[in-house]
Amino acid sequence: MAVASSALDAVAALFSLIMAVAAPLFDSQVVLLLSLYPPPLVDVFRWFIAEFDNHIVADRPPFFRGLVWLDLDFLWPVSVANLYGILVRRRWSATTSLMAGVYMLTYLVI
Repeated sequence: MAVASSALDAVAALFSLIMAVAAPLFDSQVVLLLSLYPPPLVDVFRWFIAEFDNHIVADRPPFFRGLVWLDLDFLWPVSVANLYGILVRRRWSATTSLMAGVYMLTYLVI
């Protein structure tokens, strides 16, 4: 049982690490000025739009900007707290993992 718990902790920590890094570096480019970011990050952002023909990210409709603000205001701090909680083995990390999971499920359904 400890092996399964450690494996789930590793998956949750990896997800939290990806969200803790990706949200401020890439997601925030949807709602903030591109001049605030270094050119390599803007190039990656533009490459993503061109490569995957993602018109929602390219056009930035109001509902999508609202979802990104929710992502930055809620999921990013929860992911940082979750990563900390998992790494130092806090009991409340299960709660923050559940919060992040429910948020992501809701975000993907919308």
